[in-house]
Amino acid sequence: MKEAVIESLKLRFKSCDDIVAMSDDKTLVDKLDVARHKSLAEHLWCVIGARESYAKAIAEGAWSGFNCSVQDYSKAAFVEKARSSANEVTAAIDSVQDWTADREGFLLALAEHEVMHEGQIIRHLYAFEREIPETVKWA
Repeated sequence: MKEAVIESLKLRFKSCDDIVAMSDDKTLVDKLDVARHKSLAEHLWCVIGARESYAKAIAEGAWSGFNCSVQDYSKAAFVEKARSSANEVTAAIDSVQDWTADREGFLLALAEHEVMHEGQIIRHLYAFEREIPETVKWA
């Protein structure tokens, strides 16, 4: 099961990369005029921060809190950080020799987080009548 979760997570990473690639700086910050709506950039900030945080938790075997390195909401920054955070997760997974229940829990939580945000991002893109990349599983 762990391998299936890892493969699914890698597909979600590709979807996110494709969403960022088809976006521009304006698309990243567009917001609907409704309560509690997040921009694409705000969703991506959370996705990238979760990847970075869970990668560290998987590697260390313990949660040490949420942190996100995104400082700039530009397309270039999101392209770089989406790729680097996906690589951090892959490297953390590859580094683990002892898959404890905690580490498996972190992996599953990250996969759930990716899927949850992908769904929110799909709805966001539909609301702005934007294209959805073919790699997005849930659209």
